[in-house]
Amino acid sequence: MLKNLGQRIRALRKEKNMTLVEISQKTGVAQATLSRIETGTMIGTVECHEKVAEALGIGLSELYTGVDARYDQVTHLSQKDTRAVTHHTKDVTVELLTQESSKKKITPLVLTLQGGGKTEKETNERGVEKFVWVLDGNVKVKLDTQEVALKSQETLYFDASIPHQFVNEGQKAAKVFIAVSPSKI
Repeated sequence: MLKNLGQRIRALRKEKNMTLVEISQKTGVAQATLSRIETGTMIGTVECHEKVAEALGIGLSELYTGVDARYDQVTHLSQKDTRAVTHHTKDVTVELLTQESSKKKITPLVLTLQGGGKTEKETNERGVEKFVWVLDGNVKVKLDTQEVALKSQETLYFDASIPHQFVNEGQKAAKVFIAVSPSKI
């Protein structure tokens, strides 16, 4: 965040054709301090930021625009956006609900199991966890030697290093939301 704020101040200052000396004179903030802020070696105070923003003829909120990198990670997929299908057979479809999943900490998926369908048995490395929420239908989750029957709107959370498999023993299709953390497909 330090570097982003400094880069933002420098870009705005240059856009206004102002020098560090001019900003220093208008704000009363030492030129060396302004230089350190621009290079990201120091952040300065909110009071200092307010003075710099005023000298640049903008508000503090505008100065901070684009500084917080968390907003760069926000992604939205609408209904019309194509979702990647990571697995598809006549009985099983797995849809990825986000983009660039390798850069995420959680992988959200929708598993659709046709009547009588089942997934391959899966085992993830230790430390991988799964959250399962049955959206529609009924599924059985086989966890090594244990079986858990889930109805619509029921959930299950487990360590995905336990060998597991999803089975739809019913006639109608079942839809299951799955969140995997850390991100593994």
